[in-house]
This record gives sequence, structure tokens and C-alpha cells, in this order.
Amino acid sequence: MADELLINRSLREYLMLVDSASCKNEALFTSHFSHGNIGSVLEVVSAHFLLSVFDEQAFDIFINRLIWQHDKDFRFPELSLTPVVSLLLNPIMLSAPKMFLAHFISLVSETIGFGMSPRNLRPDPRLMDCYLTVFERSLILYSRHMSSLQIDDHPVGSKGTANPCMLGRSQLNFDSYIQQDTKNKIDRAVLKSDDFWDSYLCNRIFGTKSDLVGGSILYMKECHHVFDESCRDEILSILDCIILRAFPDDVHDNVLYKKGETSPQDIYLLASILKLMSCSLAQAIWCLRHGGNLGCLKTLQNASSCKEYDFMVGLIRSFQQFNVHLPVQRFLSELMENLPRRHKESKWMLLHFSGLLSLSFNSGINFLVKGCISIMMSLMNLFAFEEGDLGSLRSLLGIGSEAFPPKSSFDEVHEPLVDKKTSKKVASRFQKVQTLYLSVDSLRSFHQITQNDQVESSQNVSTLNHVKESTDGIEEETVETCNGEIFLNCILEGSGKSSEYNDVADFIECKQGKDYCGWLKDRQKYRKWKCQKMAVLRWKKKKKTWKSMKGREL
Repeated sequence: MADELLINRSLREYLMLVDSASCKNEALFTSHFSHGNIGSVLEVVSAHFLLSVFDEQAFDIFINRLIWQHDKDFRFPELSLTPVVSLLLNPIMLSAPKMFLAHFISLVSETIGFGMSPRNLRPDPRLMDCYLTVFERSLILYSRHMSSLQIDDHPVGSKGTANPCMLGRSQLNFDSYIQQDTKNKIDRAVLKSDDFWDSYLCNRIFGTKSDLVGGSILYMKECHHVFDESCRDEILSILDCIILRAFPDDVHDNVLYKKGETSPQDIYLLASILKLMSCSLAQAIWCLRHGGNLGCLKTLQNASSCKEYDFMVGLIRSFQQFNVHLPVQRFLSELMENLPRRHKESKWMLLHFSGLLSLSFNSGINFLVKGCISIMMSLMNLFAFEEGDLGSLRSLLGIGSEAFPPKSSFDEVHEPLVDKKTSKKVASRFQKVQTLYLSVDSLRSFHQITQNDQVESSQNVSTLNHVKESTDGIEEETVETCNGEIFLNCILEGSGKSSEYNDVADFIECKQGKDYCGWLKDRQKYRKWKCQKMAVLRWKKKKKTWKSMKGREL
């Protein structure tokens, strides 16, 4: 609906005519203003926002959408590119409520980042100007927002007064372009969200610091497909090192969020801007690197035109205004001084967001951590385009090669994205399971023999009882059974024809009446929990090894 309203002016005018014939309190599209009847569009977007934060469950989805999820919960964009960018560039949006703006920016990011999905990894070079325009807008929004937070004396704050042109101050009032009733609903939704935020803080957002690190490493490895394929393993290892370095040991009480002092709406908006920045930057770099040909990687030296790169670097240069005080920032700065001619401009963006990552860790805000990581992933691709490799950061791997192996370990951390097993292999596996169940009789015989023997210890008695319970349980489960068609339908979500897996279904024995859909969901949750725990354990081992290596050097 918003797409059509943005693109089609005549449609907006027709809807306004319909409104004029309606009761005054039922009118939706009547606009008292000019400016292309933008009020009718904002009414539709406002209605979408109100539905997106309607209750606690919707609020959880709102929070999750502040993160660039890549392949999780794959969905097509809810807005098309041209109208959504035109609305993003409209100065009216600068005066919108922060939570509303965060929601809208998240929608824009999903439209921009759609081409980076593993299912659609083919950005369109013809949209390069659009990607650069959105990236420029994200920097304006970021500078404006950081300035409004008044953190100039903060470790990642500005060194001085920000460029007024970058701030994009708006003289237009968002509230005057929507109906009073809509404004009241938005205000009530924002107030209600504070309760949801408190609940979210208690339940999910704050975990142990080890959980944060483990989750961030897992997130990075799940997004490995966006890394430059020529140095994918190296990028993974380098980001592993930076994440470990950014984990705060000496940042004291510097945080981005303090309950009672910081507005949650500021955090939502910051996260959404990080998402927009990373999506647009990743798309622009991908177009520069491939130039429309996925099979041919280009570098700055052999690129046919540098005007897009020069424009991008001119924007990135603005990050020199921010402080570089935190340990991870100083460490990376000293490291990159070994090759001073490399990444003269782009390094400032890496230094800034490594510091923001450290503060996000210290604040315990999961989605801000992932937002910083997504930007640094895009920057690694930019470094690869500039020099053809990551030589300026490669020495990171030499600091503790045992702690940070150069080979990718993402296969060890999460489940494969695609399980390509033939039905023959699946049938063979289930046949082995059937063979295992056929041994029930032998277990029962073992129980009967041992029951006649004299048992001297209570431990042996409990063991025998356990064997009996196991055999009885297996016997009960096989009373009312059917083939595996129900189970396979749950896995395939009804997308396959029964004739396609008949040869497998007969090898699967299912219990009638069992909720296999719920069982599979619980199994998936357990696997995710286990993967995160394993990532945390690996991280602790790496940190211990790195500290021991550092102690030897001293």
C-alpha cells in the first residue's frame, strides 16, 4: 500500500476524494498540506509501525529486526527500493519519533540488503548510485544521532563540533503531517514499549559477557557468505581477534546505555542506523568488487572507474572527527601504522566501530554488538577491494597463531545451512536405527537372566531397573505406529510430494498422535543453545591461550 501511494500521485488524490465523502472521524487520507500529499503515506507507515509494536511478542520481533539477520526468517522486502529511498531522503523523516524512525529505517535496510541474502546473492550494479545515496544518508543520520546523544567527551564521541551540513537539521515537523489521533496512538505505543523493554532487559538482552562474545562470534560465522570469497577464512580469523580485543578489560564504566539516564528509543535508533549503514556499504562494495560479474574479482588498481570509490571514501573520511581512546582502538591504530600507505581513510571507520563494539560489549546490548560486527564485516570487504588482500591486519594472526587459527572454523560452530543427503543415505541410516530396535528382545533376555542372579549392590539394582524401564518404554512406543510420512511432512513443511519420499517414509517409524512439529522446534532450539555454548567454550579457550602467549612475550 505504501509503495503504491509513494509512486502513484493520482492514487493519493483519488483516496483523498474518497475521504472527502466520508465522515470526518473516518477520514484517513485527507491531507491539509502540500508537499506531494506525503501525509497519506505517513499515515500508512504509521499504521504499520503500530502493528509492529502492538504487544510484547510483536516488540520482540521489532528488536530482532534491528539486526541484519541475513538468512534467518527469510522474507521479501515489504517496500520496494525506489519509493522507500525517496521517503528516507524526505526531510520530514528527520523529525519523526525515534522509535518510529528506527522501525522505518529497519524496513529500508531490509529492502537495501535483500540482494545480499544467500538465496539472492547478486547485487545489481545499476543500483550503485542508490546504494551510495543510502550510505550517505546513513552517515548523516549517524552523525546527527551521535551529536544529539551529547557524548563529545565520551571515548567514541566527537573530537569537536560536527559539520552542520552533515547533521541535516529539518525545519519540517513530522507531527503536523499526520492526524492528531495517529500521533496520540504513536505516543501511547512508545510509552507502552518501555514496559516491553524492561521485560526484554530481564529476559534476553543481558546475559553473561561470555554469552555475548559467543553469540557475536556465532553471528559472524553465520554471515560468512557476505565475506569476500578470496579471503573469507582470513576475514573470519581477523574478526575473531578484533572481537576478542574489543571485549572490555579496561573501559571502566563507559557504556552506551544506563537505565534511567538513556532513552531506549535512542538505542533502537542507533541500532537501526548501524543496520542501514552496513547493508548499504556492503552492497556498494560488492558492486565495486564484482562489477556485474560474479566470476571476476576487481581491486582498486584494476577498477574501470574510481568515482564511486572516491565518493565513498569521501564520506568515510568524516569518521576522523571521532575520538580514538579505547584500548582496542589504540591497538588497531598502532598495528595499521606498520603499513601507513594502506587504508588511509577507511581505517578511521574501523577504528571508530571497534571502539563502539567495545562499549556495546560493556553495555551488554546484544543487538548493538551485532550491528557493529556487521559494519566491520563490510569494512573487511572494502579493505580487500582497496589492496587485494588484508595485509595491514594480517599481523593480528601472528600475535597468537595457536589461539587464532587462520582456517575458518564456522562449520564447527553451527549447523550446515543445507543438508544435501540423498534418500538412499537417509534410508540406510534409518535402517540402522531399525536394526538397533530389533535388539529389544536381546535386552529383555539379558534382564531376565540377571534378575535371577544375586545382586549385591544397590547400584546394580538401579541399573537393571533402568534396563527394564528402557525395554518397556520401547515396547510401549511401538504399540501404535505408522510410517514416517507425518514426520517428513513436518520437515518439508508440505512443500514436497509424497511420491518423492515414499522410499524413505517406510524406513521411519512414528508414534501416532505425537506432535512432531513441536518436537522438531524444541530440537532446533536445543541445537542452537548447544552451538552457542560450544562457541563460548571455544572463545574461553582462545582467550586463555592468548593470555598465556602474551605472558610469554612479556
